[in-house]
Amino acid sequence: MITRTTTLCLLTTIAMFARNLILATLFSPRSLSATLVPLLAMTLVAGLWIWRDRAFEDKGSGTLTLNSPISLAKVAWFGLLFIGIQVGGSLLTRFFGSYGMLATCIFGGLVSSASATAAASTMALHGKISAALAGSTTVLTSLTSAAVNLPIVWRATKNKAVVSRLTMEVATVVATGISAVTIDLIFQFSELLVRK
Repeated sequence: MITRTTTLCLLTTIAMFARNLILATLFSPRSLSATLVPLLAMTLVAGLWIWRDRAFEDKGSGTLTLNSPISLAKVAWFGLLFIGIQVGGSLLTRFFGSYGMLATCIFGGLVSSASATAAASTMALHGKISAALAGSTTVLTSLTSAAVNLPIVWRATKNKAVVSRLTMEVATVVATGISAVTIDLIFQFSELLVRK
């Protein structure tokens, strides 16, 4: 049970990283320089945890039922979040610069990392923020969204062992992402790549 739950959470996290990378690249191809390395590093760390957990996995059978990820209500919710994040991001960026955009996308990651990624990338596409900043916000919103799994798993399982293991695994993924973004913000590697 423990390894199956943590593996499923990490697999959904990897899928979310891939989705956000694709969204950011579609709307702002130049943001790839800031998103690729951190998201790949976090995916690698999550993949290593999945590989390690497979060695301990119990082979019991179980069923998994999933709802359709696409519905009119979900599409409408995504659209409203996108508009809200776009407006909030524009206002906060105007008053607080890049820190305002980063704060907006951290909040956006709590509710919809896809909406936050699309909003930041669209702002970069229209020249309101740099492509490197859009990439960094994509990574930070992905980190926030990954951390949101912890209370969801706790509420669903009420299993301290599952939450404890998942907390350790997600913490290493988040620490990897934060380190990558911090190093990029300090040394501006992605800005140098975008300028070339």
